[in-house]
Amino acid sequence: MILSKEEKEDLVLKLAMENKNYITIAKIAHVSFIDIGKIIRKYNGQEPEYQNKNPSITSKAFQMFKENKNRVDVAITLNLESDHVVTLFEDYLKLLNFDRLITLYKDLGYDIYLLDYLFFHMKYEGMATKNKISRFVEMAGRLTRLDEEELKICEHIGKLNSKKFELEREINEALKELEHIM
Repeated sequence: MILSKEEKEDLVLKLAMENKNYITIAKIAHVSFIDIGKIIRKYNGQEPEYQNKNPSITSKAFQMFKENKNRVDVAITLNLESDHVVTLFEDYLKLLNFDRLITLYKDLGYDIYLLDYLFFHMKYEGMATKNKISRFVEMAGRLTRLDEEELKICEHIGKLNSKKFELEREINEALKELEHIM
């Protein structure tokens, strides 16, 4: 598969962030050592060709996020509204390929703490591995199916009890008629 220039740069940066050496990066991304150095310097803002004397608000915010500044500090330092900072942070995470995490956060909303709670307890119990999490999800699915089956069985028992009471009533009526006859 042939990668575009941007895709190659993204791949080089990803591999560099994984602490891969230049030889490994060159083999995987099919780029020269010189290009690897340029891409990394460009990313770090050290490449003169790419340095901007007046970086945009977005660039400043991204740099602050990269330096692990929290969103409140970014909002205060850059004098931005909270909604704008949240949007910039989401964009920053997307650039780092955390799209699924953003979607998860938006889906859970205020209930995101439940995921944190679950993960903390799974980690505490030594279950925070891919295999154990997969098994946990599988077992949760089985429990859901068992709950559904239990409801069906209870419904069937209810119908059988109803039929039983109907038959008992018919038997009692038949016994009363039999007593009248005798």
